[in-house]
Amino acid sequence: MIDVLFVLDDKTETPAIVTRAAAMFSVARVSASGIGPEHVSSARVMVVHAALRNLHDVARIEDACDELRRRDDCVYVAKGSERAGIVQAESVGIGRVIAAHQPLEDVLAAIQCILNRDLANRLDGYPEQVIETINTTGTLFQQVAAAMREDGPLPLRLLSDSSRNIGAAIECVGLVEWINAVEMHHSQTCRHVLMVAGYADAFARSLGLSASDTLLFTKASLLHDVGKLFIPIGILEKAGPLSEQERRAIMTHPLRGAKALRKGSGAQPLVIAAARSHHEYLDGTGYPDGLAGGQICPLVRMLTIVDIYSALRETRAYKAGMTPRLAITEMAGMKGKLDPRLFAAFRDMVLNPVFGSQRSSRGPETRLANDCLLNGIHPLDRETRPLEVGHRAFG
Repeated sequence: MIDVLFVLDDKTETPAIVTRAAAMFSVARVSASGIGPEHVSSARVMVVHAALRNLHDVARIEDACDELRRRDDCVYVAKGSERAGIVQAESVGIGRVIAAHQPLEDVLAAIQCILNRDLANRLDGYPEQVIETINTTGTLFQQVAAAMREDGPLPLRLLSDSSRNIGAAIECVGLVEWINAVEMHHSQTCRHVLMVAGYADAFARSLGLSASDTLLFTKASLLHDVGKLFIPIGILEKAGPLSEQERRAIMTHPLRGAKALRKGSGAQPLVIAAARSHHEYLDGTGYPDGLAGGQICPLVRMLTIVDIYSALRETRAYKAGMTPRLAITEMAGMKGKLDPRLFAAFRDMVLNPVFGSQRSSRGPETRLANDCLLNGIHPLDRETRPLEVGHRAFG
């Protein structure tokens, strides 16, 4: 299902609002004279950007979209200063009407409002902790995307709260239910980073990492694909094979993400390194820098593992998701590319029969872990110290 269907006077025209929306949402377009129920049923939001002078076109829109959807899921954007189109849109019950003089941001905000309401409806029944965490992280990405469009510093005020809340949500419902909830999100990029962050939190806790390391790893997971906010959704969520030009565009996201995070965002150096290097492999065949071996820090090694696993497990427009065992088998074939000890620990975690169903990902709290990722120490080489009486490893 696509996010936004644009209904235009001419199917071949590309108004500015279509271009802007295509950078944020998955979009399709259809002419007012050719719209049918099959077009409307495949989209979450319908935006009518047509003069509506032709009564036949108006009738086609009414026939294609029932009264409830016109009221709740439809936006009319006037094409010019004349009020005829606005009057016609109001007469057929379109719920949101935006005049031509209003900024494009008003249209984008109206689309986002409908998508947020749709997500809330699909999350109905999940604990408030889960819903609030997904919403907070969605807001974080909206703020970051807006700042990136303005070429300004990224606002990361919500990053720490989102990262902590993901761990709390997983403790509340278990990782499997967290993943099920995340899969409801309309944005493939948001789904992916929320899933990666969930697996990252679980992996960190299964290794008994400190609270500081766990928070750092979750932050890095949430921002590792921030560079993809520069890539048009039409490329990221393309159902068919990518062209060479499209593939090269996607491969720019690590460098673009790291550059954006360096621009006064206050992001930690290891978070920036994660955004830049999460596609590097130990054998030097990754990108963008061809790093190898000891040039790749432990945090990035862990992130690469959870990122690949999540991508293999996810269902996308161009592929079905793999089962845990098939995903692990696929990764096991990446000889020399992944840290073997970390991969073995991750494999044991996700293939554990009770993994994901437990409501807490916390490891044993009999010992207190020192920070290792923060200090560039391999998690499996770190030292631990006895827990003091009354002290808990995760606060």
